[in-house]
Amino acid sequence: MDSQVRVAQLRKMTGIPRGTRPIKEYELAEALLRAGAAGTLVEPPVGREELTMDDAYAVGALIAGVRLKQGWRCRGWKVGFTNRRIWPRWGLDRPMVAPVYRETVFEAGADGDGRQAAAPVRVPAGRRAALRIEVEVVFGFEAAGPADVAAAPDWVALGTELVDCHYPGWELHPARSVADFGLHAGLVVGPRVAPVSRRMLRGLDGVSATLSAAGERLAEGNGHAVLGGPANVLAELRGSLAKRMAGYGLTGPGAPRDTVSAGRPETAPSPGEATDSGQGYLVSTGTLTPLVEARIGTTYEVAADLLPSFSFVLV
Repeated sequence: MDSQVRVAQLRKMTGIPRGTRPIKEYELAEALLRAGAAGTLVEPPVGREELTMDDAYAVGALIAGVRLKQGWRCRGWKVGFTNRRIWPRWGLDRPMVAPVYRETVFEAGADGDGRQAAAPVRVPAGRRAALRIEVEVVFGFEAAGPADVAAAPDWVALGTELVDCHYPGWELHPARSVADFGLHAGLVVGPRVAPVSRRMLRGLDGVSATLSAAGERLAEGNGHAVLGGPANVLAELRGSLAKRMAGYGLTGPGAPRDTVSAGRPETAPSPGEATDSGQGYLVSTGTLTPLVEARIGTTYEVAADLLPSFSFVLV
């Protein structure tokens, strides 16, 4: 089939704008959007069709463009592959970044004294292929426009990211992960701590966190696993990841507007339309703990030595 005909069909099915990117990127974006909606799997590109990181971010930008057309709004960014120990295996020299949306963020809340709310927050799991859970540190910026990540965040919280992989076997692969929604399925944000002092930022380098259920500890980790400390992620966002963020055609903490990026959808909304700026911005900084398989109906307790704990239940 002629490639122009195939692109036209993809536009009709998914609303993906036609551009100058190779047809394989449109095909993978369409397949992943279908898999994400149905909770099914897709076969990953292999051999001569294997993705480069540039390919993967172009696919991510196409998917972001579709979601924005569907009414989704950007709430910030997630950063992944922040454990430097695994970089040599994949030839990486930096983490990966992907959007977090208003539709995928859930607040665990706190009582009047700043302690965790009495009842676990109910988090809809939705249709997922192979949902897993990891514990992270989340930074928040209250700015109504793109935040200056060179400055201290306005608040910090313990969080849990729900991650999903639409390829068989949950084999972590940087480029495939970037294309696959950045593996992002949801973010549960615990009680906020504000203001955030420089001393607290430094202290987060050694923060210890645990994930438990029914009194059983499922995973544990510390801040050193995240680029040596969660605050170091902010430097990456304004440095090595800035152009990658711009390529999505979204707005977010410190994200420059790159109007000539090859991966940017041609019909991306304006900054005000693309971003849920009334809620500020989030930065989810990468996992502190190993991945844990998610189970519907299970109540999870998330705790740390420097940040308020919280609980949630998948429904």
